[in-house]
Amino acid sequence: MTLDDTDASASGAVTATLAVNATGVDVTTGTDDSQIKFNVDTAGTYAGSIYNGTDTVGFSFTTAGAPTSMTLTPATQTVLVGAVGTVTVTLKDANGNTTQPQTADTVGVASNGDDTVAFAALTSTQLAYGVFDDTIATQTAGSSTITATPAGTLPGSGVTAQTATLVKSGTVSNVAIAGISVTTPANAANAGTQPTARTAKVAEGTTALVVAITDASSNVAGTPLRFKAVLSAGGTVNGAAATTGAPQYFNLTTDALKQATLSLTIGGAGALAASVLTLTQVNVTNATVSSGGVEAITWQTPAVQGTNIVPTPTTAVAAVGATTAVTVQVDDSFGVDQVGWTVRAYRTDVLAANLVGSGVTNASGSAALTVSPLATTLNGQSETYKYTATPPVGVAVNGSISTTVSYTTSGAVSTMSVANGASATACSNTSCTLVTLPVSTVPSSGTVADTSSTGKKTVSTGVVTPGTLTSMMTFTPTTTPANLVTVTVPEGVKVSATEPVAGVTLWSAGAQTATVSSGTDAYVWATATGTFDITFTSGGVTVTTKLVAINTSADAYNIALTPTSQDVVKGGIGSATLTVTDVFGNPVQTSTGSSLTDDTGVVALVATGELLLAGFNTNLVAATGVDGTVRVAFIAGNASGEGSITAVPFNATSASKTPAWAPAYIPPVGAPAPALTSVAEVKVGSGPVTNSIVLEGSRENRTIIVDGSTSGIAAGTTVRPWIKFPGETQYTQGAASRQIVAVGDLGAGEFQWQRQTSKKIYVYFRTEDGTQQSLRIIIPGR
Repeated sequence: MTLDDTDASASGAVTATLAVNATGVDVTTGTDDSQIKFNVDTAGTYAGSIYNGTDTVGFSFTTAGAPTSMTLTPATQTVLVGAVGTVTVTLKDANGNTTQPQTADTVGVASNGDDTVAFAALTSTQLAYGVFDDTIATQTAGSSTITATPAGTLPGSGVTAQTATLVKSGTVSNVAIAGISVTTPANAANAGTQPTARTAKVAEGTTALVVAITDASSNVAGTPLRFKAVLSAGGTVNGAAATTGAPQYFNLTTDALKQATLSLTIGGAGALAASVLTLTQVNVTNATVSSGGVEAITWQTPAVQGTNIVPTPTTAVAAVGATTAVTVQVDDSFGVDQVGWTVRAYRTDVLAANLVGSGVTNASGSAALTVSPLATTLNGQSETYKYTATPPVGVAVNGSISTTVSYTTSGAVSTMSVANGASATACSNTSCTLVTLPVSTVPSSGTVADTSSTGKKTVSTGVVTPGTLTSMMTFTPTTTPANLVTVTVPEGVKVSATEPVAGVTLWSAGAQTATVSSGTDAYVWATATGTFDITFTSGGVTVTTKLVAINTSADAYNIALTPTSQDVVKGGIGSATLTVTDVFGNPVQTSTGSSLTDDTGVVALVATGELLLAGFNTNLVAATGVDGTVRVAFIAGNASGEGSITAVPFNATSASKTPAWAPAYIPPVGAPAPALTSVAEVKVGSGPVTNSIVLEGSRENRTIIVDGSTSGIAAGTTVRPWIKFPGETQYTQGAASRQIVAVGDLGAGEFQWQRQTSKKIYVYFRTEDGTQQSLRIIIPGR
């Protein structure tokens, strides 16, 4: 029998002495005697005791036989490319018992691919229990054969080589993510520029972390991402060490919103002050993704820093000689209110002679005080006030944020101008002629963008120049002299003084008002479409500018047909209205085109029962207009009965065109699931006739011909063509000489219209009073 302590520490190894035919074993230990292993090469029953001079415990065991076989399990496994597979080597004796090898024995483990095997040669120490888990780090897609080969005395006792199959599938994104931030704990202080140079601070002792990741790149939803974790101060991440030389790797897959979360548990020294956990986006070969997410998370002892002493206002305008009320908030580095701290205000410098006011923080960490100028202060001059905060016990902390008060005779600002992130027309209290307006989109994804939209709309033409459209617009007010500015927005619009975090800030965040300093951005987004007034007030001056919020066909969310039920006479022509809206209920104009090369937001219509759609079809596709609607005409059968029209997404199997209509879509936080099916029921019989105009278009060389049929419209009524050619944004009325009178010459309620053109043309007809309108038809070019 031999004994071994494989986990002996450097400060004190275990020494075990076993004499021939001895009745006991002498063990002298330094600091670690937790892993004394017995290796027995002769089968039989042994007895003995382990004692420390006080406690005695008896033990007995029976050894297994020599190894005669080996297994490598699992026989087959599949892992994501870049992930780690695990194989288990097990030695067994002739009776099937797990057993140990002799000290001269080894087992080699190898892959025939480019995988990296953690332990290429398993020693008798590693196989001391007869079982060992070896890991294989994968690199590229495909299938590898993992082979375990016995050596030493093992082949002579009948142990043979074993193989297992490692299948590597999928891929890992090599495209940089858009954002990364710590969301748990809630008071984590995130900072830096996304996605690179991101940092976060958490309180000492924090062991549970949740990191939110947003992938707004060209990747589709469901893309695998990979991150490397390195912990600087020791400790563990999810139960294992994560060092520079041996990082931990985590594979994530984005959801329908192209987001993912990583939950981490930090142990030991990793949760102590000054510990840093660095998360880095890597590719399948564990190389850093260029411009990929880097999050350096630092554990910090909560304390009041200079930046945690925050006065309001930081700039102000007052009349010469007047006092100014100031509120100073004192929190620690994680937002915990500090109660009972004495806040003092000093003019220019923190000197006892310059003390101008003081106050004590209340239960909310807030202190109220006033500041006032020197008696010699004149119109146009300003003073800067600095602050300190002293705890009930301890020394004062100097604040790093000051208040500057500009003194004027009137106590008001003289000018204010407002610029926007789209570089559209700037506005001021002296000049505000809006030539172009800033344009942003609604945040249909559920979260607000962190970059300002650069879209513009020309007022005179109504043309929108998209630029880079995002769901957020920055407005920057600047006053002379510098002063706080209150920004007010109407219902359907939100404003915040805090920059949104991509993938984190919900569309429901923000408020109707926010206060920003002169020269500082206000962040605005809209959940309603339209043109809105954005009002800025400061020091008796008001400036009102505008924001245009739009949606696109990709924002299509809900489908509705109205009315949901109606009666139509046999052989009559009826209609229903198809409406497409976004997640906020705004109308959506969906894509058009005869070939449907872009079918974003387009709806498929199916007629069943005693109904046919326009052109005597049972299946059509429809695209909505500017108002988010389109009229769906149908023809009732000649027999009494029932029919229906069903509307569903035309591109429901596409994951890239209409996000809310893609499979496995997950609605934004606080939003209902999209309404993807709508049915209009029609009873055919003796019901009322529904007024309608139905068109059918054709071409003969350079001549386009439109045949129309009407129902419920009196003969002799004038209907007019409205036309649009490719590249035009609006329909225009056809010339008066082309008016058509439905006199019934070609049959009851029918008319025909022709025009010479080789171009592709879009046409619809409506009555002079506008009460009846046909569907729009498209006649291809010659």
